[in-house]
Amino acid sequence: MPETFFAVFCWSAQKQIPIFQLMHENELWYSYKMGDVKALEGLYEQYYHPLTNYGYKFTPDRIYIEESMQDLFLKLWQNRERIAHPAAVKQYLYHAFRRILLGRLELGPSRHDGELAGEHIPFNVNLNCAHPLLRRERMEALAAHSTTLLTHLTNRQREAVFLKYYEDLSYEQVAEIMYMTVAGARQLVYHALERLRGQFGNFTLLLLLCILKRTGM
Repeated sequence: MPETFFAVFCWSAQKQIPIFQLMHENELWYSYKMGDVKALEGLYEQYYHPLTNYGYKFTPDRIYIEESMQDLFLKLWQNRERIAHPAAVKQYLYHAFRRILLGRLELGPSRHDGELAGEHIPFNVNLNCAHPLLRRERMEALAAHSTTLLTHLTNRQREAVFLKYYEDLSYEQVAEIMYMTVAGARQLVYHALERLRGQFGNFTLLLLLCILKRTGM
């Protein structure tokens, strides 16, 4: 047993913290692939809140979201021997969860191409008003203004901005999740930021992007 793992194991035992909560997602994925159901449980616990939060952007129906989560992890377990190790576990889970949820919502592929592709898929964003570096009144005003402004973006633009800045994914990962090219993902985010910049101005837009990681959307 590696010394670092032994140290973590001892520390977690003293603190009564499940060891799988301390493992990196790649370690959990490897253990899950080896048939360890506790590792899959660890992935579920790590990604339950992020994925359900993502799901609520598409629908307010909790049942659809919960059933999609159950379906995702059931399929992961049943197909564990055939599923390869993804380049990024987070990207894989978001991609798979999105596909399952949209299937349940009967939101299939768009009949349109180009900028209209995928616009039939709703994506609603609300900016939370809590932030440790800003006064509550300032944050509430900024949240209200930004939420209104975000409604002027297209559904696809809102989703791309959410994945890129809130979930901190790369353009390659955003493209994979949203079924588009990397160039298309870059263009989508660029046009969204240009529209926001025209309304906010450069400084306020920068402030908005900086606080996205510290707030809930």
